[in-house]
Amino acid sequence: MNQCLAFCERAGWRADQIVQIVSPGRMTPPLKRIGLKLRRRIDTWRATPAAREAGPLRIVASGAAAERVVAAYRSLYGEHLFAAFSGRPSWSAPIFDVALVPRHSLKPGEQESGFGLPAAKRSILRRGVPVRRAPASSDAPQGVFAMIGGVNKAFEIDPDRIVAQIERLLENGAPPPFTVAFSRRTPAGVESWLRAALGDRVFFVDRRDRAGFETALVGAAEYVVTPDSLTMLCEACDTGKPVRVFDLVCFDPGSTTARCVQDLLDGGEVALAPDGEPTPPPAGCFEASGAAVEIYEQWEARRLQQA
Repeated sequence: MNQCLAFCERAGWRADQIVQIVSPGRMTPPLKRIGLKLRRRIDTWRATPAAREAGPLRIVASGAAAERVVAAYRSLYGEHLFAAFSGRPSWSAPIFDVALVPRHSLKPGEQESGFGLPAAKRSILRRGVPVRRAPASSDAPQGVFAMIGGVNKAFEIDPDRIVAQIERLLENGAPPPFTVAFSRRTPAGVESWLRAALGDRVFFVDRRDRAGFETALVGAAEYVVTPDSLTMLCEACDTGKPVRVFDLVCFDPGSTTARCVQDLLDGGEVALAPDGEPTPPPAGCFEASGAAVEIYEQWEARRLQQA
């Protein structure tokens, strides 16, 4: 959802409606997977349009579960629909006007030059994931902000390794304050372990405190992030400040998550914690593509000419 909202912000749109379709992930337990598949069918049925409403329509989507819904809208609206996709869509017909495709999703043998997908009229390769603009801070940045994720398809969220690396950063003179925030995906046991092990040496942000998270994000001078969350990692990089990634065991180096993190390490946007020396990337490097917005503006110009 945040990737879709990031595109809307870049295009200057207000999201009039947000539709979320629940879907199981690769690491979802078997029993829970059955329930989520049922919910996905129900959510898809509810989101599928029964009839066309007057006027043009704009849709920004992400995730395979959204493709069937967008295809239904395309059949009703035709060229009066502008649809963008963040990710790698797999639909067999061009239901999207533009797809923002992550470079780390390229398959063996696929080349960047001339790349395209059947699901989109235009495919734009990008690095990382598009992120929303962080609120501006009037104060001088200070301290380190650590962001802890959770269950994922590539990395072990090992609390012992995380604590050891935070302690090493503190020993190496990390600028205070040192703040730690948790994701909604962070296992309760991992959070409890970190809180007990680090005690009053760091400040903690509750996983439900979005305002506290944003305050810490914009106020920090540098960041250290678990590699499971590409959104958190790219949010940190987008600030233009130094970013480290926790050195955690990767159990699937071939996953898209692991390939994205390695791409960022190879490109120099991030360095490996605790001893890597990051070079700050340019601010705004993970905003949604301006080229995709230009494609929309061309669509809008054609629509007005035909009106």
